[in-house]
Amino acid sequence: MMWLKRLVLGVCLTLPLGSAVMPAQENPPAAEPAYEFFSGNIVQFTDTKMTVARTALGQTENRDFLITPETKVEGKLRNKARVTVGFKSSDQGDVAVRVIVRSSGSAAPKK
Repeated sequence: MMWLKRLVLGVCLTLPLGSAVMPAQENPPAAEPAYEFFSGNIVQFTDTKMTVARTALGQTENRDFLITPETKVEGKLRNKARVTVGFKSSDQGDVAVRVIVRSSGSAAPKK
């Protein structure tokens, strides 16, 4: 009979604790990224369009991006500049949302 009292007491003590811990263990759903990324060198650009090329495993891939008034550009666009483009795909093509120009002086100084 004593073991039954201990069992009931143990269940009563752990029940509220278990229910309080459960919500904290739930993982929120993963949010989709706002846009995709593409890095490479600018081959050519105009006010409305930019072509970026990258080479991986000996194969060159060129990608065209539309530049809109909403496109945020960090740095100055110029040919052969290394860039990372955040873009969204649309019916008109890949629209650049954000362009980050990598400065050539960002590498570690040589000794």
